[in-house]
Amino acid sequence: MKLIVGLGNPGNEYRFTRHNAGFLAIDKICEKLNISLNKEKFNGEFAVSDGFILAKPLTYMNKSGDFVYSIASFYKINPSDIIVIYDDLSFSIGQAAIKIGGSSAGHKGIERLMSKFSSNDFKRIRVGIGVNSGTTIKDYVLSLFTKDEMIVVEEVLEKVADAAISLVYNDVNFVMNKFNTDNKKRVI
Repeated sequence: MKLIVGLGNPGNEYRFTRHNAGFLAIDKICEKLNISLNKEKFNGEFAVSDGFILAKPLTYMNKSGDFVYSIASFYKINPSDIIVIYDDLSFSIGQAAIKIGGSSAGHKGIERLMSKFSSNDFKRIRVGIGVNSGTTIKDYVLSLFTKDEMIVVEEVLEKVADAAISLVYNDVNFVMNKFNTDNKKRVI
């Protein structure tokens, strides 16, 4: 069993913010597979499908690791079988990449996840949200995408959704080689 979890903040006021790129990706996967997150437990919402679970924490970003740890423990999912989709300030909008392990790069949701599991062995899909331009990081990640940015974000989320689904069924190196080559170069 694999766990695909998107990180973000709950509530309509955050729905289209940069920090909710992970939630938007889960929404895209649900749309592609005609699945709805129909279960609530562990302070999150999720759906159990054939061989994988799609999930969103209902906690704020900084506490999302608590939900991921709880659901993974309940379903006996190893960290290496977890795919986390989240926003990344180091990539421009339209860029995304798959990564295994590494540091949190200051991302509080990833820090909490690493702390809860005492591991960084999970797969990550990092979705570019653009480089902060003159505001605080907090204000920037909680800002809405512009209409033009959202068009590009929608395009990359299609590919992110395909990559996440592919990671459930295929070797991570195969998916990384295909996806990272196709997506890291795209810039608005």
